[in-house]
Amino acid sequence: MSEAIASKGVSNGTKWRVMLCIFLFYFLGLGFTNQFFNVALGPMIEDMGWDATQGAAISNAMFLGMIWFVFVAGFLLDKFSVKKLFVLEIFLVGILFALRGFAPGFAFFYALMILYGVLSAFYVPTCVKLISLWFDGKQIALANGILTCGSPAGQLVANTVGFKLALAIGGWKVMYIVTGVLVLVVAVIAIFLVKDRKSEDAALASAILTRDDLSFGKNIKGVASTPGVWVYCLANGFFVGFVYAIMAFQNYVYQNDPGWGLDPTVSGTIPAFSNCVSMCCYVLVPLVFARLGIQKWWGVAAIFAAIGAITLVTIQWFVYSYVFACVAMATSGFLYGCCLPAPKVLLLQLPEVSGPRAGTAIGIYTTIERVCVVIFVAIIGPRVLAWDPAMHNGEGMSVLLGRIQMLMYLQPILLAIALFVNKKRYGNIFAHVAKREGSLAAEHGAETD
Repeated sequence: MSEAIASKGVSNGTKWRVMLCIFLFYFLGLGFTNQFFNVALGPMIEDMGWDATQGAAISNAMFLGMIWFVFVAGFLLDKFSVKKLFVLEIFLVGILFALRGFAPGFAFFYALMILYGVLSAFYVPTCVKLISLWFDGKQIALANGILTCGSPAGQLVANTVGFKLALAIGGWKVMYIVTGVLVLVVAVIAIFLVKDRKSEDAALASAILTRDDLSFGKNIKGVASTPGVWVYCLANGFFVGFVYAIMAFQNYVYQNDPGWGLDPTVSGTIPAFSNCVSMCCYVLVPLVFARLGIQKWWGVAAIFAAIGAITLVTIQWFVYSYVFACVAMATSGFLYGCCLPAPKVLLLQLPEVSGPRAGTAIGIYTTIERVCVVIFVAIIGPRVLAWDPAMHNGEGMSVLLGRIQMLMYLQPILLAIALFVNKKRYGNIFAHVAKREGSLAAEHGAETD
């Protein structure tokens, strides 16, 4: 009989130190620096002398570099030291950020963005894998919420004061050098605070997997043959893919569409409302769901939250009202707290995935997400950067984004399909997980008595 997978127990202090390092990295890298790039895109294009095609290519380079490696990174994480990969990734990201400040032209900057995309292919699934190693089914949603809120927290700072800080310290190139150094500091901290943990000892135990199920081939086959994996991946791809793609040009539109005409130091205040509220909700929503014992309704709540959020952010592109846009972004940020992380949280709780196969599953998940981003940026970027109202019956580029954003409605449709598929396949997933974790905890207690 194959040996069941059981967690060896987790120190609260250890797992929260791991979370601190991940949060700091997400705040500086995925949050602040990535969003600062979007805020400063207009001035960067002007200073570097890039044309519309080059500007769109630079915006897409990171995502393009990522899609070729993220799947490989995902299944490697299920077999190799996650801590060593995590620390190495942070060091390299810090160096690449700093080098942007010395970029002499398009080719060098483009190469840096491609390489950063390759590193992103490794650090995104690494961070998700870490939380599945250290947080069990009762805390995985909260841990994912804290992980997720690191990005909007950094975006909030970039949107509100990022460009002002850059001007105060010498420009956008100096800002990249400073953030690169700060990321290197986080890497040093991670060496001391993050501990390693094997996949078979993951705190997020599977309801069905045994140690014999964790071979390289079985991991890929098991994840790829699970229908829920693909539905959740596509749901996330259409939602987050459009969020990233539109976010890449959001500030540019606010600055250059005559209907908005906002200064670079002001344009970021609109998405900042979403950052501020979503940052809180990514943590509060899982806490509320856990406190009320209604985790099984997360998927249903996410469907309605997504419909509301998409409707609001779409309308704001058509009305050209700063006040309405701020209100819409704040409200959508609240709804994002439920619908944006839902596919990932629900994916990680599938019995065929759970902690032991989280790397492989997130590799597929993130690959599809970034492929969608690349496609959507390639569609949106050239049209936005070369938009001429005279050739479109006087319509501004803001209207273009509004029409494109409506395609995000595919996410709640796919979440509804996932609910149906998983109900037929498992019944109540949460009952399976709770029963399995309870039995494993009892077995572990008996072994240590």
